[in-house]
Amino acid sequence: MQLLDKYKADVSTLLETATPENFATVVRAIELSSHYMTLALGSTQLDAASQDDTGDYGAAKALLDQMQPKPATSAQAAAMADVALEPAAPANENTGAVAPAPTDEFKVERKLIGAIAGNHFFTEAAVRDLDLADGDTVRISDDDDFDGEEEVTIIERNRSTAEPNIETMTGAVIERDDNLPADYAFYADKDVHGDVLMRTNDDLPFTFLIKPNDAARLALRSGDIVDLSWYRTDGPQVATVTWVYKDKQGLKPVRHVAKPKKKQAKAEANANADADATPIVTAKTYDPQIKFTLDGKKILLIGNVKSLPGLKAVITAHNGGNVVATDATKGAQLKHKLERTDVAVLITDEVHHITTNTSVKIAKKLRVPYAVANSDAPLNVERALYRALSGMPAYEPSAGDFDYPEV
Repeated sequence: MQLLDKYKADVSTLLETATPENFATVVRAIELSSHYMTLALGSTQLDAASQDDTGDYGAAKALLDQMQPKPATSAQAAAMADVALEPAAPANENTGAVAPAPTDEFKVERKLIGAIAGNHFFTEAAVRDLDLADGDTVRISDDDDFDGEEEVTIIERNRSTAEPNIETMTGAVIERDDNLPADYAFYADKDVHGDVLMRTNDDLPFTFLIKPNDAARLALRSGDIVDLSWYRTDGPQVATVTWVYKDKQGLKPVRHVAKPKKKQAKAEANANADADATPIVTAKTYDPQIKFTLDGKKILLIGNVKSLPGLKAVITAHNGGNVVATDATKGAQLKHKLERTDVAVLITDEVHHITTNTSVKIAKKLRVPYAVANSDAPLNVERALYRALSGMPAYEPSAGDFDYPEV
């Protein structure tokens, strides 16, 4: 059956369901389907059986003409007259009608991988970057300031106390075992800290078998750190790998303690037998070269910063607050990050110039102080922070330096 014939049959079926109560709804449905059918026919240039000689899609137009309102039959007129004679409901009375929701607001439906909101799909990376959760209400609109990208704003968080439909195990470590059954080659039973991921009702360690298609899709290797998710109704036996971490940053144990030498171990153990053993953490430090304070401000570093711990030390030395690094490239994602920061530093040797331009445009619009560092060298970032706070030019001049107040 040709597309046009199938469409005619569907419209006829719709018309057969028309009643005085749903007449307006049926007509609206036909109008919408006619609109999109015309677009579809136009995109395929119709076929030989439905295209007229002038090329103006006459067959589609003729069909649309058939959709124009026609005089009601006597039976329909009588039925409609009966409806019209019924007393109208008072304006302030609840008639059960629901006002249509704004077309740019949607509920987020979380999937194992990614999420959907209306007819919009978000990748898993976008969900994590935008911090979307199942049941959130978002507004999605095109923003010309961001090169036509969609702008996503969370306007209401899901406050339901019901158990989530999806369960996730974070930071699982992939291990290889060639003795696994069938086509399985990988499993996971411990997290990055070496702790058991999950225990059965009998208090035994639960082993997650990694699906062969997940292993192939993500090119998994032994030692990879992943997130495993599953629908609560299905159970962890069919868990899917939903995320692979690029590195272990953020998943390592918070505290690291050097192991004592074997000769000293026993003596130190006896000495501390009756004392609380408190691990000592030595953080990276930085000697400030410029005199200024960040007063606890939140700092955003734009760029896939590999030396983030060292740059955190720079910011800590100036009494900075929370530090976030992002390698986001999309305008909507960058806007989401910049809305939640006080000062931004763009590290140009780690991002594309298009990302830099987009970040600058958004920072200006949001009035977020920003500056540009040409590398992630601590002194360059320190100088950029000072320029951002002081309202100085964002870029360091190529010939000669600015005067910075020395410590």
